[in-house]
Amino acid sequence: MGVTLKQIADLAGVHKSTVDKVIHNRPGVSDARRQQIKKLLEEYGYESNPLAKALNYQKKKMTVAVVVPTVDAMPTLRKGMELVQQDFNSFNIEVVYYKIPFEAAEQVPCLEKLPHEGIAGAVVLPIEVPEVARAMKKLMEQNIPVVAINSDLQTEPYMCYVGQDMVQAGRVSARMMGLLLPRGGKLAVISSNNMRAVKQREHSFRESVSMLCPHVDVCAFMDIVEKPEHAYQQTIAFLQQHPDVQALVITCGCVPDICRAVRDAGRDLTILCYERYDEIAQLVKKGEIACTISGDLREQGRLAMRLLFEKLIYEREPEKKVYYTSNEILLKENI
Repeated sequence: MGVTLKQIADLAGVHKSTVDKVIHNRPGVSDARRQQIKKLLEEYGYESNPLAKALNYQKKKMTVAVVVPTVDAMPTLRKGMELVQQDFNSFNIEVVYYKIPFEAAEQVPCLEKLPHEGIAGAVVLPIEVPEVARAMKKLMEQNIPVVAINSDLQTEPYMCYVGQDMVQAGRVSARMMGLLLPRGGKLAVISSNNMRAVKQREHSFRESVSMLCPHVDVCAFMDIVEKPEHAYQQTIAFLQQHPDVQALVITCGCVPDICRAVRDAGRDLTILCYERYDEIAQLVKKGEIACTISGDLREQGRLAMRLLFEKLIYEREPEKKVYYTSNEILLKENI
């Protein structure tokens, strides 16, 4: 029986991914380490056989996890993931979707139990707290590859990240708001603290709006709890406190609930938000939302799952650490 990639990695005192980089002549390995690994590969006669491994996975079962909190984006992300499952339907792969609240106290133990449940890899939408980052890092250390989706972390405890370019999305939304309010006006930003992606959008928008459309006055700001009834009640109170606000930029989720609050308050506001799922599409068509900046959630789900499957089945490392999906401006006329 031939030597395995893991055995070569153990002999060299490195992770399997380092050996894979040497085999496929990818960057990220020092010259001295590269020569050491090449010598071991030659000495032990290692031959990579991804086809044999792939055929083996057709016989034995493999389970991967999707750990995404209960967010509005999940159904669309899942549609993309299911496309990949169809592409790999000849393999005995089970995908388990863990339904957890949008709370770090729920996500951390969910991640920590994955090794004990025989999970081979995971797609995770991480909540921005150190405990989640540590749990993801531990999975990687146990050779359970993790793909972060939709929102990343300041550290990089994952194999790669797939999501919207939030900085670009913030700039695009600032430009659009300038066009939507050509004569200026008072604008409020509604955001939340649980996801880094949301804060990136918010910061990018607030930095860009003063440069791209100084005639727009960002006069108020609110962080919400991303739970439907909380978001609704917070927005109702916020609108009562700010009767002069003419426009909203919503960088977070619970968009339908915020729009319901605007409607119930009898306010006619110019609203810009992000992403495209069914509820947002309907609100754009009705004219309640003027514009949304979509990061193609379905493509995020598809690409994240494909990168994970290719790693697990073919030992194929992602070519990049970050994969951005394209931003698209959606209006009533093209949604």
